[in-house]
Amino acid sequence: MALNRWKRRVSGFCLLTVCLTVSMSPVYAGTPEHVSIQTLLSPQAASYQRHLVTLQGVAREIEITPPYRLPKCGRLLYGQATFMLDDATGSLPVDVFGSCLGPQAIDAFPQNGNLVRVTAVIQVLTTDPPRRVRARVTEMQILDPKRSP
Repeated sequence: MALNRWKRRVSGFCLLTVCLTVSMSPVYAGTPEHVSIQTLLSPQAASYQRHLVTLQGVAREIEITPPYRLPKCGRLLYGQATFMLDDATGSLPVDVFGSCLGPQAIDAFPQNGNLVRVTAVIQVLTTDPPRRVRARVTEMQILDPKRSP
């Protein structure tokens, strides 16, 4: 009898975990919408919360975090960084969470002044002016590596 109760608790916990994971996932319905930074900083910013979008602009103020060991698994995390993405309409902070796949993750970063396209999940931190919005990169592409700052 005690075993059956434990199984029900575990399955209930697993179901709750799955529901929370699904409800916290970004909304994805096909190709991510290409938006301007101005749109993400406008009054309609809240409608982009946790949405996957495509942004394009110039990478500035790139700060790459040195590799560090993850506490729970002991693996090294490479390529974690932040930078400002500037398009003709505004600037937005961008976060890159890195990878445990090795030091080559750093080689995929743009240099200051490179034109990049990112697919990112939008995080709206404040909806009142001045709006605070961040982009969390899921995919990044350097479009013009020869462009100088």
